[in-house]
Amino acid sequence: MNRTKIMWLIVFCILIGVGVLDAIRYLRPAKQVKEMVLPEKTFPVATAKKIILLYNAWGGIYPGIADIIHKEFFPVSYPCNLCFISFGTFGMKDEWKQFLDRLPYNRIELHKDQFKRNYQPEDMLLPAILLSDGSKTEVLLSAVEINTFRTLQELMDATRDKLSEK
Repeated sequence: MNRTKIMWLIVFCILIGVGVLDAIRYLRPAKQVKEMVLPEKTFPVATAKKIILLYNAWGGIYPGIADIIHKEFFPVSYPCNLCFISFGTFGMKDEWKQFLDRLPYNRIELHKDQFKRNYQPEDMLLPAILLSDGSKTEVLLSAVEINTFRTLQELMDATRDKLSEK
């Protein structure tokens, strides 16, 4: 077998493997008791332990590739403003990552399929940013708020403001 055929065989095997891993992830059972997302200001920010970023995009390799194409070639119709503002073509923008890393919370990132399997209400508008104290989860920034932002700086300012006003 020549090198080209071997290379294509390896690429094919990787694509099949990734597809199988995505399928396994989707076939895992959802939580028996889904956690309820509460409105803003249900607990003091000082007790928060986690910040949860909810993206209005499907998780997985193949949806990720479709998202890159959608965001790059059809940005006007891209459904996740949080992704659009905070991510470049192939990953999270450094400025946003550094901002999140400086916050005193563990960061969790969820796509809409992961959110719907583990939280209520399942029809909550996404994207959103949530806070959790370990027993309760509440909205920090709603989809309505996030969808008004046009720049990363606006997103960071609003996040900082919301965290300081609590």
